[in-house]
Amino acid sequence: MLHTAQQLDEMEAAAYQDGFARGHGEGYAAGVQQARAEAARLRELVAHLARPLAQIDEEVERTLVAMTVEVARRLVQQELELDPARVLGVVREAIGALDGAGRELRVMAHPEDAKLLQEHLVAPPEVNSLRVIADPSLMRGDCRVASEFAQVDARLDTRQANLAQSLIGEAE
Repeated sequence: MLHTAQQLDEMEAAAYQDGFARGHGEGYAAGVQQARAEAARLRELVAHLARPLAQIDEEVERTLVAMTVEVARRLVQQELELDPARVLGVVREAIGALDGAGRELRVMAHPEDAKLLQEHLVAPPEVNSLRVIADPSLMRGDCRVASEFAQVDARLDTRQANLAQSLIGEAE
């Protein structure tokens, strides 16, 4: 069967349209697949880059907390050098932390602080016996308070560590 020129033109146009539609669909599908693969690769790259930043943030935070606590420690020590009577406040706070646990208290403090405490520290009314003990292993401003039931460690290093832990804990 012979076709006319017009029929051949129409068949060629139809074949072209069919080929174009198939090629376009296949090309579009391949392009979408390639774009998705690229997007996944970029997401992975961004996640990979973010991991060290999170680690650096954590290290910076810990360093800032350590620096802040060290500055506070130095300020407290300087304040104690300027006004040694401040140790009375530390000891009273430590005794208060015992919350009435015991009637016989022992306060251990640096020898110079112990002299001051022996002169000025008054036992709370619920305490029968209060002894101040000089402990040369403690630094100025440090103290430990013990009763027959409990003990409070009010050394500056302990208070500093508790402060750092609470600051780090709040940030998480």
